[in-house]
Amino acid sequence: METENISVVPKNFKNKDPRTLPFLYPKSINIVAYAKSVQAFSFYQTLEVAEDLAKRQGYILLPWSCIHWERAKRFGEERKVKVGRNTFFMMRIDELTKGEKKKLLDYIKSINEEGEK
Repeated sequence: METENISVVPKNFKNKDPRTLPFLYPKSINIVAYAKSVQAFSFYQTLEVAEDLAKRQGYILLPWSCIHWERAKRFGEERKVKVGRNTFFMMRIDELTKGEKKKLLDYIKSINEEGEK
């Protein structure tokens, strides 16, 4: 498992950039659907920046759902990264437990499958 290969950002999120939709379809755009898609796109853009900064320091981003709450409490605020309402922890590969690695790989697989739909 290498740091470069691990990403909590979907591979093809930039292919579905919704920001041009109001220009292309000014009269027929669904405002609610547009707002949701812009929110998701900007979340992943911000997450991509946070992940890039973490990788430059030798860390990966581990979602809160992949770590036990007691273990997360031990790492404290210095390794916590909040993007929107979601919390991630900057972790080194060798610090991950077997369970965390499995949960992280499942998480990555699920977000990439979700992005293909």
